Amino acid sequence: MPGAITQAYSRSKQILKTLTEQSGSSIVQLYQPGLVTPWDRTSSLRYYGFITDLRCNIDISSLPESELPDLSAATSRTDRITAVRDLEWRSPRKQLDFLMRDTYSGGWQKIASLSLLNREPYYMINLLAYLSDNVAFMVANDAALGVQVVNVGKGLLEGADKVTVFGAVKEEVTTIPQEASEIVTSQDLSFPVAEQSAIVIPANPARKQLSLVNRSASATVYLSYASLAQIGYGIALYPNGGAYEINQSNLYKGAISAIATGPNALLSGMEAV
Repeated sequence: MPGAITQAYSRSKQILKTLTEQSGSSIVQLYQPGLVTPWDRTSSLRYYGFITDLRCNIDISSLPESELPDLSAATSRTDRITAVRDLEWRSPRKQLDFLMRDTYSGGWQKIASLSLLNREPYYMINLLAYLSDNVAFMVANDAALGVQVVNVGKGLLEGADKVTVFGAVKEEVTTIPQEASEIVTSQDLSFPVAEQSAIVIPANPARKQLSLVNRSASATVYLSYASLAQIGYGIALYPNGGAYEINQSNLYKGAISAIATGPNALLSGMEAV
């Protein structure tokens, strides 16, 4: 029987977040790809997003107004660049950090920084240039983009200070086959994985979803759809939560073999039918 024809669907989504004195140093999530529907069973059915426009309105009044450098027509290119750099990074300023996280990053990671100055009455910045040289910045379906105000010597946002980040995202997703049926029941799993290859999940013609998580603190587990798993090949589940999922978008109903790089490896998960 031929495979079902998949289709890609897209939608637009707005980004609009305002940071004030009340935001403190908390991480504010700007964007995370949305679910295909509110009833989705797995995060793999999230959209992936293309941020096509991202701007920032900056209104900082708690700092002295930044003085523009006095440059003459005879000023060299090097001196001009130096003056602009000093204005941005050596003036009294606050700082906005951009962060990302995903399933395996171990938490939020800084990817860019922006100086926040007092330029009366306010000013605008195109943030997309800070994130990518391309026309859009892609956010995977397990990732998120956030911002955080950082104290670099002049405190956090105070009083009437306000930073508004706004933009637009095009989200896309590839649909699962229309004939896919709902899950009826599931079985919880927990089993050790040896340093020699073995079949750990038998074939199941009724399978609709299978989730596996590596609970080991040090051993990597390699999965294979073949009868023999090999270290360094196949699907790697790294220690402390490396995960793999089979669902309607990548459905496989055969047996799965596994091998671990060290002792005491343990997989847990769930198989649904």
